[in-house]
Amino acid sequence: MKNKKPLLLFFAVMVLFNMAASFAHPVTPTLIVERGLDSSMFGVALAAMMTMNFLFAPFWGKLCSYIPTKRIMLICGIGYAVGQSIFGAAQSELMVIGGRMFAGIFTGGAFTSFSNYVVNTTTDPRKRGQNLTTLITIQNVCGAVGYFVGGMLGLISVEAAFIAQVICLATAGVIFFFICEDDTPYKHKPEQPLTIKEANPFSAFAAARKFMTPMLALIFIIVAIAAIGQNSYEQCFNYYIKDQFGMSSAYNGTFKAVIAALTLALNATVSVYLQRRTDINKTFLYVTLVCTGLISTILIFNNQILFVAIYIIYSAINTVRLPLLQSMVANRATPENSNSMMGFYQSMNSLGGIFGALFAGLIYKQGPKLPFILAFVAFSIASVVGFVYVKKYKSENKNAV
Repeated sequence: MKNKKPLLLFFAVMVLFNMAASFAHPVTPTLIVERGLDSSMFGVALAAMMTMNFLFAPFWGKLCSYIPTKRIMLICGIGYAVGQSIFGAAQSELMVIGGRMFAGIFTGGAFTSFSNYVVNTTTDPRKRGQNLTTLITIQNVCGAVGYFVGGMLGLISVEAAFIAQVICLATAGVIFFFICEDDTPYKHKPEQPLTIKEANPFSAFAAARKFMTPMLALIFIIVAIAAIGQNSYEQCFNYYIKDQFGMSSAYNGTFKAVIAALTLALNATVSVYLQRRTDINKTFLYVTLVCTGLISTILIFNNQILFVAIYIIYSAINTVRLPLLQSMVANRATPENSNSMMGFYQSMNSLGGIFGALFAGLIYKQGPKLPFILAFVAFSIASVVGFVYVKKYKSENKNAV
């Protein structure tokens, strides 16, 4: 019970951080149009951020073993804010990419430190799964609410959304440092000090061989491939409704508010049930298949209302899928490698995000529906790999008996 209060306070500040992280998303299409930037920037800019996220997440995960996780939250909250201030002031494609890349260095650290803090301070595996579900629920619900707030701020100006975002991100980083407990007693500290060589992002990836197993590899493949589909769908939808339907940022924000309410309901019921009453190593596949089926419908039917409705339902159900996969990784971790594994999980998520966002931006010009086709194909492949994982998991358990 020692860490109950700090964890509740931590979740409270997570509300502010995740809302702020989404303030700029609904106004990004407007920024691109108003400043005469290339339309591909909606995908390329996010891909640039996720590339840095991908490269640095393992490093941040490794660093979590050496210093208090709350210190990383402080550094990354401020770093993320600086990157977004550059992005918000951008008047050229190069400045947009530069700002997003700088922010990407720290977003990987922020989200890696959040999951590590929950894993490190929660010793009971079942409770840890519930806390990770709470973490991801907050990320998605508050991220959706942040879209709504950002959309409303966008009606004032693009700059208003970015100013609010920068202030809130930096403030959250500072608060994390003061209200979170030092998680050092809960984790295994390496005997050797962190060297410059080990701080190299690519060296951190090489270190993954110390904990990688065939089953973990399958989970990470599912995470990365599904992230391609998720980001292709998400980024294209945001730009598509502005470009094809002429909807303002207020519409985007309103859709996210509905998603937030639906996500909260599903995570309070379905997610809790799946975590407590089912074997998530099997049931995650059913959720993935539902997401795949929903995306397929927008390729078959060409209706604006259905297009928006499917996106809302898919977004809520997808948030049920995410904590299941993260818990599957956490449940295979040990105190010695949990920090590195969660960092690697974040990197695989970002790796898929890089290709999803980049390809969505580049192929959109060839056909506005192509990114949605990419999303369907990616989720279909992730489902196939999921079937392989479940089959091997059943065999693994049978042999253990």
